[in-house]
Formats: sequence, structure tokens, C-alpha cells
Amino acid sequence: MKSRAILMIVCSCLILSGCGKSSPSHSDDIKTAQTAETAADTQPEAGKQTGVTAITETEAENYEGYSGLWTESSFSHEEIITYGGLEFSIQVTEQNNLNGYLFMQQGTSERIAEIDNINGKINNGELNYKYNDDGWGGSGTLHITFSNNDAIQIEVQDYKMKDTNLSGYGFSGVYQLQRSEQKKEEEKESIRADNQTSEQDLLNAVHEKYYSRWTEDGMQNAIAERKQYRDQCSFYPEVEEYLEQVREVKDISSLVEPLYYTDMKIYQKEDFDDVPPLIIHLAKNEIYARHGYIFKNEDLNNYFKGQIWYEPAITSENFKDSLFNKNEQENLKLLSSLDTYK
Repeated sequence: MKSRAILMIVCSCLILSGCGKSSPSHSDDIKTAQTAETAADTQPEAGKQTGVTAITETEAENYEGYSGLWTESSFSHEEIITYGGLEFSIQVTEQNNLNGYLFMQQGTSERIAEIDNINGKINNGELNYKYNDDGWGGSGTLHITFSNNDAIQIEVQDYKMKDTNLSGYGFSGVYQLQRSEQKKEEEKESIRADNQTSEQDLLNAVHEKYYSRWTEDGMQNAIAERKQYRDQCSFYPEVEEYLEQVREVKDISSLVEPLYYTDMKIYQKEDFDDVPPLIIHLAKNEIYARHGYIFKNEDLNNYFKGQIWYEPAITSENFKDSLFNKNEQENLKLLSSLDTYK
């Protein structure tokens, strides 16, 4: 058995100040792992708004986030050994090159089936691997489907059982896999240790990302040009009041940077205590906006186009969740669970 297993410029007031938005959950509803809008299509043509610079729409798919242990019912490796079940351990390198093994143990009889050295390239979320022996002489093709970092499905196709296999044991049918709970906790701790930056580092990164490319005149001109969009956003006065009254932000930082730095640090549930539903909703949507997602919902579209950090470029149909880094993936799960804005 094997076990392989982010300074704000002087005008910026608070580290959490800034205007960025999250992916929609009602009229422009974007689920945790997928995008699905229901509002009328008011998509702006990328790069044609005043003061907007389009970004490249073609991005390579990256499946490295799938690396780890996947099991049925999120069992740990120890539970598989004790009670039986199936585990799929994989390592993805160079974005889409997979190597791993598939192991299954029957709880009562302790029969074991396994396929070693499963390898190949993931294309469009799928990989097919033909095997000749599962430990019981069975052969077939593993059709592996990767679903938004949340699930993996393995369907055994063209399965042939060896005539001498009287027990009928082996890999067949469809297996729905989730991350092992033990592995989830290990990965979260690793992410926190590796990616949580000091406050000073975070401030430096924010300044570099959102302020350094602007001259003072250029920043003021861009803010003025985008005012037309803020004026057309029905809920912008509510956001402005929150920033001024609660966060005490009375400078231009709320137009230069996002509300939350969800790409640079991992937030906790306590960070959003007493935060209004609208702000949580925008915080979730800005994870998508940061990557140029074009919103179909008119208010969200106008709100983000009113922020000078936002550069619309990718339509919902062409957007891929694989653009998110690990911080964004964790924060998106949290914010989606907290988003109750209607």
C-alpha cells in the first residue's frame, strides 16, 4: 500500500478599504465552482470602454490544485484501510501532467485491487487511461473527469473481467470522489503557512499592484472617466455610505483597489462579522472581476467598471475557474457560504 501524498499609497486609509466586487449569487449568480448568470446580457465589448485596457482572454488550464488524496465520502487513508473503500492519489505537475495510483480495499474480505502508475495529460477537464491489470486480471479504460477542484469522477469503461476471477472483484462502474478530509486540513494548514503574508508585505504588494502604474494625474483622470458607471449603479450609494461611515474611508482608495485582497491572503469567517450582505456579495464577485470577468448583471457591470482596477476582458462563457489561485479558491468557498444578498 502506498501513501504519497500578500504601501497602500498615502491616500489609503485601511488595509481592508477599497472597492472590488465578487461574483454574483442572485441576478448574476455565480456559484462557488461555476458561473451562471440569469440577468439580461449587458456585456461591454472588452477594451472599448473609456480608460479600460483589455487583457488576454486565452489562459492555460491549470490542474495542479487537484494534487492530493481523493476518496469516496472524503474518507482518510486510515479509514480506507480500516473500513474499506477506494482512494485515488495523484500529483499534477506542469499544469496538466498527472501521475498517480488507484487503490481499493474490500472491508470484510480485505481483498485489494490497485492500478499503479496512472499517467497522462488532462485536456478540457478529462483524462483517459487504459489499464491491463487491476490486480485481478481486469482491464478497461479509466475515464477521469475533474470538476472545479471539488470533485473527481472515475468511470470504468470497456471493463473486461478475467475468466478466472471467480470473486468478481475489481474496478467497475462509476466512482464519485472528494478530497480526503485529512488531506483537506493538511492542505489548508500548508496554504496558510506558505501564503499568509505579513501586514507590511501585504501593504507593499497592494501598493505595487494597484498604485505603482499610475501617475497622480492619470489616476484622477481615470476616476473621473469611470464616474459615469458609478452613477448608473443603483446600489453604489449604499456601498459609498458603508465605506465612509463604517470603514471611515473618505479618499480615493475605494476606487483604486478592491474591497478585500482575496488573492493575497486567506480570510476567516470572523473577518466578515457585522459586514452587510451587499459587501459580502461584492467581495465574492470581485474574485471573478479581478480576472476580467464581464458581468451580465447591469448593476454589477456598472459597479465594477466604476473601479479603475477593473479591466473587463472575459465573457462568462469563456471564463475558467482554473484562473483562481489557492487563496482565491479558499476565499470563494467561504464567501459563497456567507453570501445571502438578495
